[in-house]
Amino acid sequence: MCCRCSRGVKIIPDIPSPHEIPDRLVDAADILILPGGAPGAKTFCQSEDVLRLIREFRNEGKWVAAICAGTTALVESVKSSRAEGEAAKKCKVTSHPSVKQEIVDAGWTYADDSERVVVDGKIITSRGPGTAMLFSLTIVEKLAGKAKRDEIQGPMICAETL
Repeated sequence: MCCRCSRGVKIIPDIPSPHEIPDRLVDAADILILPGGAPGAKTFCQSEDVLRLIREFRNEGKWVAAICAGTTALVESVKSSRAEGEAAKKCKVTSHPSVKQEIVDAGWTYADDSERVVVDGKIITSRGPGTAMLFSLTIVEKLAGKAKRDEIQGPMICAETL
């Protein structure tokens, strides 16, 4: 199994088939990250396995992060009749501008366009390829602390404002 992103990049998962996803992947992982790209996001939105994972992570109080059009899978997971508890809650998010209206129409709070990364509870969202570094560093900070983020960011010679 392989995921082909919108620019042709291929991602090959550690788990080769959706049927091999452990029943309790949520116990083994700290975060579920949904990459962007319109074709991949559409596939996520149509996959009950992905939507189930999003709901499980949210209900267990685990982190869920999405960038670019990946935010639409988060939105779709709440639309499902199976969403309940924490997984049914809408929050403040951002995304690629091309899917903004879809998210707003679903009743989610959409962040100001100047917000490149949005953290609301245990949900982290970001806008697109140009915000990927800030998105990644925010994930590191939330999972491992600011000191770890600073340790990683320093040698990368990132701009002061990402």
